[in-house]
Amino acid sequence: MSDMERISEQAAAWHLASLGEDMDWDGFTVWLEADPRHAAAYDEVALADALLAKHRDELSAADFEEAVEAPAYAFGWKRWTGAAIAASLVALLALFLLPGDVVATYRTQDASQTIALEDGSQIILAPNSDLRIEGKAQDHMALSGGAWFDIRHDPGRSLAIAAGPVRISDIGTRFDVQVNGEDVRVAVADGKVAVASQELSQPVELDAGRQLHFDNVAKRAVTSAIKTDAVGAWREGRLTYAATPLALVSADLSRYAGVELTVPTELKDRQFSGTLAIGDGKTAIRDLSQLMGLALVPVDGGYRLDSRAD
Repeated sequence: MSDMERISEQAAAWHLASLGEDMDWDGFTVWLEADPRHAAAYDEVALADALLAKHRDELSAADFEEAVEAPAYAFGWKRWTGAAIAASLVALLALFLLPGDVVATYRTQDASQTIALEDGSQIILAPNSDLRIEGKAQDHMALSGGAWFDIRHDPGRSLAIAAGPVRISDIGTRFDVQVNGEDVRVAVADGKVAVASQELSQPVELDAGRQLHFDNVAKRAVTSAIKTDAVGAWREGRLTYAATPLALVSADLSRYAGVELTVPTELKDRQFSGTLAIGDGKTAIRDLSQLMGLALVPVDGGYRLDSRAD
């Protein structure tokens, strides 16, 4: 068995276990964090399961037998057992992701990119970000970095976005997502979205003018108000914050202003409120250092914020 086959089988086993009441969430988290390939494999298994549930009436027994070499099968996870789970899901994923379902991956560097979906929806992918889109309806996505979503309302279509440790569900709205490792921020300009995570007892619904900051390390989710015209303001050359940790502000500036900015551990949780113009990256980080009363130290082609010497 190859390394990837082993990971796929583990992902299928974890997904099957997640349907039971005795799921080992701590062990699952350890497994996810052990290898970046684990999360990708788990997402593919979950997608295959969703496709199976969605198309179960369209899939004949002959189609299934052609795709899956297993002595016995039944539609539905709870009746699947044995090592055939992983192979079956991989085959089913291949069966449904036909040429019309080709996975599209977008990766930006110094500039943003506008992505038009087939239904008229639009996504603006921020600089230094990655977005993966899959499914015939282009309704399954995975984001790393930042993006603005302008999704056309369609009651028959539900968008699902994997953003780091959370999953965002949307029907039709305009919202902004920022993913920085284990930190995720979601802000809504119009409509409503739901944010879910295994660390949350239930999904959090965000209406227009509300935002959520989810810290997976601290296992904490905080919601607050935000002016709707401040949501996704990076598209207009400004970043607006309200009591935001400097670690996240520096990550944003590194992404949007094109200047690498680091923050020492002792300052990462210090909070900043205000607006920064990002047209000139050096001016933005200079303004931040002055507003926070911190020193700006040149380091290795970038800058570091530091406490001022007495």
